[in-house]
Amino acid sequence: MTTKLSDLHYVLLAIAAKRANGSILPPSTSIRVTRAGLSRAINALIKRGLVQEADAADESSIWRSESKRKVAAVITDAGRAAISEADDQKREVEKPPVAADPNPVQMAPQTKQALLIAMLKREEGVTLLQLVEATGWLPHTTRAALTGLREKGHVIPASKVDGVSRYRIQAAA
Repeated sequence: MTTKLSDLHYVLLAIAAKRANGSILPPSTSIRVTRAGLSRAINALIKRGLVQEADAADESSIWRSESKRKVAAVITDAGRAAISEADDQKREVEKPPVAADPNPVQMAPQTKQALLIAMLKREEGVTLLQLVEATGWLPHTTRAALTGLREKGHVIPASKVDGVSRYRIQAAA
């Protein structure tokens, strides 16, 4: 079962797991949350079964009071399992991807200008609309980028095909 934890829930559970009494309270000084926000977080953890109420061991761990009874919020075994699971998921995310032998022809361009050049190298050329859609630029920005490439020595003639201008790089100077 995958348990999604917010950052606040994760920190509260992780701190409680390290304490001998397993108490959620007092919260770490690094947690910047209001008392109301802390109460909502603890209530959510209780509803999910990751925390349960128990008799408070000391004044600093009191979650709430019932007449003379002082109640603490303590981590459950399910809460400890959720922390362990979250740690495993973080380790999975932190693992670097397995490096395959990349084929440079199939690799995506790293910049929009590189994408622009790659599209201009197509045999059939490319329309302004295709360049705009691929880069997310406005048409005037795309035209300015074409001008910039021309100023760098690229020959980029425009030819009309069915009334639509198509651009293609012929050669670099």
